[in-house]
Amino acid sequence: MSFLGIDKGGTRHTFALTTDKGEIVHRVQHETGRACGSCQMEDAQAEIEALHAVASELVQVAADRRAPVQSIGISFGGPVNAETGTTILSHHVSGWEGVPLRDLFEDWFGIRTRVDNDANVGCLGEWRFGAGRGCRDLLYVNIGTGIGGGIIANGQLVRGANNLAGEIGHTIIDSDSGVRPDGPPCTCGRRGCLESFASGPGIERRYHERFDQRLTCREIFINAMENDRDAAAIVEEAAHYLARGIGTAVSLLNPELVIVGGGVSEAGDSLFAPLYRLLQHYGFPQAGPVRVVPAQLGYDAGIIGAVALAMGTRQ
Repeated sequence: MSFLGIDKGGTRHTFALTTDKGEIVHRVQHETGRACGSCQMEDAQAEIEALHAVASELVQVAADRRAPVQSIGISFGGPVNAETGTTILSHHVSGWEGVPLRDLFEDWFGIRTRVDNDANVGCLGEWRFGAGRGCRDLLYVNIGTGIGGGIIANGQLVRGANNLAGEIGHTIIDSDSGVRPDGPPCTCGRRGCLESFASGPGIERRYHERFDQRLTCREIFINAMENDRDAAAIVEEAAHYLARGIGTAVSLLNPELVIVGGGVSEAGDSLFAPLYRLLQHYGFPQAGPVRVVPAQLGYDAGIIGAVALAMGTRQ
């Protein structure tokens, strides 16, 4: 018996066959046009064809191993109607509006398929196989190209009335006298969202604005860890914004644990040390300090989470 997990990201798609314990036995990565710097950027149709082709290969691999795929889980980089498995949109690739992704896969392979957004899927992965094992109430924050969140409350994934619960990255944290959203524009069309300040691109933009030099987010974090004052100041600022956003969510949800994942979370103590310190100022005091831990699954959170989604959303 196998499970197929698919992590459809902005620059690459990762596919994995796993056992029922989440152990990866076969993995394939497909680079998109965005990753290759292609002049002809892929649209939704090209991505759908690639997903079909690679998934077909892995379904056959599982059959050849005499461990047929029991179900498929797909992590999608954008809002999803999880009940119908239909994508709402992608901020990275055009044409994903209203695509019945679950139905496509079930028609192709005759295998039960579940689809959810990448933050919910990462949350499921950490809850079932990572840092959140055994936890009944947790908040998962994914910080990378964007900022997303997933919520486990009383042992269940919370999706909300319109499948949009957990969008912590679109909490407005910068405003003009609390009346009009201010700050940099966000991909959602508003201004002043947490994502526009503390995501990878947000950190890079603020460094360039401040010091007129273009560095990648990774380079900024490396410099900060090497005691570069300019880089450390930008990372401290990002931690401040993250603490405001996460602290607000903690006051609303009262989780026992906050898990921080995604590429930006790889920054280590240069980010986590100020984040821990600043969070104590923004949470509800009577609730006491909340535990904040790095994700355990690292870059495999999406793919392992997709497998957890395929298995079901309960521990």
